Amino acid sequence: MKRHILWIVPALMALAPGGCALNNLPPANTVQARFNPRARVVQVMVSQPERTTQADLVRADGAPVQAGRVALVSVPHVFYNIASGCGFGTPFATAALPPSGPPPSCVAEESNQYVMSVSIPAPADYAQRWTDYRVRLQVGNRWLTVAAPPPTAGPAHT
Repeated sequence: MKRHILWIVPALMALAPGGCALNNLPPANTVQARFNPRARVVQVMVSQPERTTQADLVRADGAPVQAGRVALVSVPHVFYNIASGCGFGTPFATAALPPSGPPPSCVAEESNQYVMSVSIPAPADYAQRWTDYRVRLQVGNRWLTVAAPPPTAGPAHT
């Protein structure tokens, strides 16, 4: 019995970081917007090197109509591939790795991006007048403006 436990624990530890690395983050430096007709919201995924702190749905004249809640999905990170015998590491602590850092084969996932998710309630006339709207995002010290997504199509990318 003890022999099985000694084998199972390292196997579980090797699989744990793999689950973290299997997330489906959007490509770096992108904004993806889509309209969810069931929830009547404009859903936006932002992947940028700086945090997105504000998101608004604005009319063509620039007047804000609705503000969205910004939620943090992922921060800049490095996930190490423990299963390949590279040792253990986080951005804050590293053990059993060479002083020069891990070889590239040990890195399972690396990102310098903040990934944020935003849901913005759509006004009642959105389905008919969606071309009159834009999504405005504050990313760090700058503002990004992207087209509002059509009410029936898939994601819009910038």
